[in-house]
Amino acid sequence: MVIFNAYVFFTLLTVLLVSIILVRNYRPSLSGMSGMIISMYLGMNIGLTTGILLGAVYRGDMFSSTLLSMLIGAVCGSILGALFNTLSSIEGLMSGIMGGMMGAMLGEMLLPEKALIMINIFLTITLSALFLFRILLSDSSSIKSKRDLIKPAISFVLLSIYLLSGSFLGSQWIADLQHLQEPQQHMNHK
Repeated sequence: MVIFNAYVFFTLLTVLLVSIILVRNYRPSLSGMSGMIISMYLGMNIGLTTGILLGAVYRGDMFSSTLLSMLIGAVCGSILGALFNTLSSIEGLMSGIMGGMMGAMLGEMLLPEKALIMINIFLTITLSALFLFRILLSDSSSIKSKRDLIKPAISFVLLSIYLLSGSFLGSQWIADLQHLQEPQQHMNHK
């Protein structure tokens, strides 16, 4: 269970750090509205992903999972927004809080198998944020060479392999969660 949790948090932290680097490198080319989009997108997705994970892990303790996921989403959204301006920071903060709250509720309600599917979906969406920078910086939408097709294809294959390896880690995570929940269910029936 710890390995899958570490995999998810490592992925989210990596996306956050790469996003910070990209924002710092391309800041002059990004508008204030782009800053709001980036901070809201990542704050919300990191909060949702963390909330679903923690809601499934801390099943029965919704306060802890909600508080932790709201904190993580809010911090990530605020950090990214602060690289642009105060308004973007506030937008990121509130989106992270909302995402963490919704994710924790969803993780609490779902069976571990379904929570794993949702975590994988939101990890995919969060990783796709790295492509958002390319879209926001682009001034044309035409393909000029084969290189414009090959780079996204290679990125897609590498990200797919990474996400599939996480799915294999998730099968052990499900078994561990079910094993932890069995004693609680027996105690509730007595």
